[in-house]
This record gives sequence, structure tokens and C-alpha cells, in this order.
Amino acid sequence: MSFAASPSAIMMKTYKGKLPLSVITVIVCAFAFLALLYTQSLTFLSSNYILKSKSCARRGAVVEANDHRTAEENVEILEIDDRFEFDPEECDIGKGKWVFNRSIKPLYTDTSCPYLDRQFSCVKNGRLDFDYHHWEWQPEDCDLPRFNPELALQKLRGKRLLFAGDSLQRNQWESFVCMVEWTIPPEKKSMKRGKVHSVFKAKEYNATIEFYWAPFLIESNTDIDVLDPKKRILKVDSVAKHSKHWEGADILAFNTYVWWMSGLRLKTLWGSFANGDEGYAELDTAVAYQIGLKTWANWIDSTLNPNKTRVFFTTISPIHTRVGQDRWAEMFQ
Repeated sequence: MSFAASPSAIMMKTYKGKLPLSVITVIVCAFAFLALLYTQSLTFLSSNYILKSKSCARRGAVVEANDHRTAEENVEILEIDDRFEFDPEECDIGKGKWVFNRSIKPLYTDTSCPYLDRQFSCVKNGRLDFDYHHWEWQPEDCDLPRFNPELALQKLRGKRLLFAGDSLQRNQWESFVCMVEWTIPPEKKSMKRGKVHSVFKAKEYNATIEFYWAPFLIESNTDIDVLDPKKRILKVDSVAKHSKHWEGADILAFNTYVWWMSGLRLKTLWGSFANGDEGYAELDTAVAYQIGLKTWANWIDSTLNPNKTRVFFTTISPIHTRVGQDRWAEMFQ
């Protein structure tokens, strides 16, 4: 007996051994979707949300795509923005450069601060331009916040900050005083100047910002009265005359540039100046400097409590030289 084939039987017979096109399409789409999910998962796991450092955030971490920018412009933006917000534990402020920024305004000027000596004032010595007001230090890896005088005074509350060294360090002291003094009412501040020891006091904060004149840090016979350099003798084994004024300070900032203005050789002695010309020996300046700085460093190690007192040493800084008004005029014509 024969039976006529039904339409469904004909269809089954036609596609026997093959998958319908619709089924293939669904399977392909499913694999594509799974592949997309896998790729997105890997991207998320490798993103900065998981791996980036938590100690300090990057400035401008997200840079929006802009099809109108050139490749060079995008690289430049990344170079500018790829710097950390300031974190004193992470940022090396010693590595950087001076940049000119006309938008910034100085916290004080040569004429606004009453405590600035003439020798440190460019305007009082005839400088005609004011571009030097607009230079700022820019560290390589972070943004240095603008100096905040109120915050600085808060941190100095109940403390002594003492600068010790030569005239360059006196310049640093005067500059620091000028940066904070304008925020203090006249009746709540005072200045006592001396030939060796000067003290600015912020009464409301019970804080002092001091300068102590010790040009070589160690003792010399030219500490106060400047003699002919040929008569200068350095006592390289003692800081006792000076250090008694340093004790008790919470922050000490030292420098001694004048060593490098004293010739190639120096007269040095161990013991008393009473020995005079018979008691000294001439040493190369670098050798005398090394011995003298070891004496100073030994005093720090043996006397100061590092948990109470912080010590800074300035190795070199810009010098101040006398430039007449005619010379300034020539430079800026």
C-alpha cells in the first residue's frame, strides 16, 4: 500500500543532515555576544579602576576624544596632564623647572614688605621690569600648590623656625617673613633685628621666624667683622659659639654659600684662635669644607632629637650682586 508524502515529510527529507538557516543564524549571534562579553570583562579587569595607585590621583586622568585634534596635539595634552596632584610623600619637588606664568601675582613686592633689605630689592637697586614676579617652580611629576600664608602660620603655631647661614640665607628668611607678615595685623606681630640674631614674632600664633648669622656654620674670626680674606681663619672643629642659639628650634634651615667665595685654599685650625698665625694650616677649600661640614653634622646627630626638630640644608642658591641703575637700563633697552 502506498501513501502520498505529506508536505512536512517532504521538508524533513529535503533538509535531512543540514541545520536550518535560522538556527545557524541564532548560534552565530550567540557566539558573537559571548565573545563581546568576554572582551569587555578583560577590558574592565585591566583598567585603571583596579590597578591604579591609590596614593595620589592623576590630574586630568580622563581625556575626551576629539576627532578634530591632531595626533601631536593629543600627545601634548597627555604630556601636560600626566602629572600627580601634590603629595609630599610621593612628589620629588627638587626635580622640575622654572616656568613663566604672567597670570600669577606675587604675595609681596619689593615695596610692599617693610622688612626687605635694600640689597635684596631689585626695584630699589634700579631694575625697570617686573617679569621676575611671574616665575614659578613646576615639579616634573606633580602640581605644587600655591603658598598659603595662613596655613603656614597655622603649622608654625607654638614653634620656632630658624634660618642660619650667610647673606643668601638671610634673603630666604626675609622672603619667608614677607610672604606671611601681610596677613597679620600690625599689633599682633613684631620684628627685633640684631647684628647676629634677628627674630620676627607672630604673637597670635606664638611662633617665631628667626635668622642667625653664621656664614661658615663653623666658627671663624670673620663671623661678625669682615676682615681681609687673607687674614681669615676657620675653626673647623667647633660650632659651639653658634649652636647654642640653634638649640630648641623646631625647624632649622642652614646654608653656607660663602665657602665658595673664599679662594682655592683656606687657613684652618683646631683648638683656640689664641694660637694665631702659628696655629693654622692651609687646606684646599674643598677639604676644609668637608671637615667643617662633618663638625656641623656631628653636632646635629649628637644634639638634636629628629622626632622634634626637622633640619634642612641648602647647598646652593642664586647669588645677589650689586647692579647699578645704569646697568639695569642697559640690560632692558
